[in-house]
Amino acid sequence: MRRAMLAIGAVIGFLVLGALLLDEGEVVTLFTQEAGREHRTHMWIVEVDGREFVRANRSDSNWLARLKANPEVRLRRSVSPHGPSGLYWARLVEDPDTQVQVDAAFAGKYRFADRVGRRLSEGEGSQAVELTPRSEPAEATKGKNAQPGAGS
Repeated sequence: MRRAMLAIGAVIGFLVLGALLLDEGEVVTLFTQEAGREHRTHMWIVEVDGREFVRANRSDSNWLARLKANPEVRLRRSVSPHGPSGLYWARLVEDPDTQVQVDAAFAGKYRFADRVGRRLSEGEGSQAVELTPRSEPAEATKGKNAQPGAGS
C-alpha cells in the first residue's frame, strides 16, 4: 500500500512539475481580507471580452470564501513582492455562458497546466470570479452577468 501511495505521489509531482515547466502564463497575486488580516493567493488570470477573471477550481477554496465575505480585493501583477497593486471588486460569475467562456480562456492560455489543475481538483465545478477596478462603483458591474460575493 505504501508503494502505491508513493507511486501516485510521484506521478502527481511529475505532472505538476511538467505543467510548470511546459506552460508559461501570467501569475498574479490576489489579496483578500479576513478578520483584519490580509491573505495572499497566487493564481492565474484571463481576459474575456475586455473583462478580467480569476478562477477557483474548488468551491471550498479559502480565498473564495474570503472574497464572498468581503468582495474588496487587491491584485498585483508584478513578480516583485513589493510591486504595485490595484484595487478591485470581486464578483462571482453565475451566468453559465460566461463560466464556459472563462473556462475556455483558461484552457487556451494555460493549456496542460490547466488540465492538470482541473484533474487534481477531482472534477469539481470551477467558479469564475470577475475582477472590476474599484474606480468603478460596485453597482456598475451588476449588469455584466456576475453577482457580488455573498454578504455584500
